[in-house]
Amino acid sequence: MAKPIEPTPTLRGKDAIRFIQNMIKEERNPNPRRIALLKRADKLKIEESSELRLDA
Repeated sequence: MAKPIEPTPTLRGKDAIRFIQNMIKEERNPNPRRIALLKRADKLKIEESSELRLDA
């Protein structure tokens, strides 16, 4: 049996500041590996959905 999902803990103090700084850094200079992964996943999603339409 699966464990119940628990709420994400609230960040406070230094952890909250570090999280915000990381978010700002990522907005200004996105990680190229993450962007490439998202593009590849999007491409696979598009290819998969077009295959489904052809079969219909």
